[in-house]
Amino acid sequence: MQTKILFKARDLMLQSGLRQVTMDDLAHQLGISKKTIYQYYKDKDDLVKAVVNLELKDHELICEKCKSKAENAIHEMFLLMENMKAMTQTMNPNSMMELEKHFSNAFDIIKNHKDEFLFSLIKQNLMKGIEEGCYRKDLDIDIISKFRLETVFIPFNLHLFPLNKFNSIEVHTQLMEHFVYGLMTVKGHELMEQYKKLSNQAI
Repeated sequence: MQTKILFKARDLMLQSGLRQVTMDDLAHQLGISKKTIYQYYKDKDDLVKAVVNLELKDHELICEKCKSKAENAIHEMFLLMENMKAMTQTMNPNSMMELEKHFSNAFDIIKNHKDEFLFSLIKQNLMKGIEEGCYRKDLDIDIISKFRLETVFIPFNLHLFPLNKFNSIEVHTQLMEHFVYGLMTVKGHELMEQYKKLSNQAI
């Protein structure tokens, strides 16, 4: 039952937003009482933290899959960007700002994930890309890794990119590509264009 509650909560929150989904809504959707939910989650904050942890575990699995499947550092970045687009399509654009403003404990979990898992992922990709000749040799890996980390949340800032003016998927794509293309050598650029072309042909 706990797993059933958690997955339904994730689906509802991703669709409607974190604050919009109440415990009453969740209980109604599951056909159970709120008392049953509280047997597993002491309050909504506790449930939101569980949803965040579930999403981050899924994100880590996706990243590791991209890493193991990738032919090189550029291919890894391409696969990550493609998965990012798919993730953005299913995510409520307000979610990150809601987390930061109303669910600080859950947002801290995301920040720790960013500072540890994402930092390691980015750093390893940079080192691999430099060795392969796909990224420029003059890059300072620590500086570039920290720069990328600090830009992760920018696409979720609806004050900068309001939904009535910007497509959230396009914002994520443009900022990610801006970062990646700035790293590349000619070889890296050619590889990225090759993967894009193959992807477009498959559509």
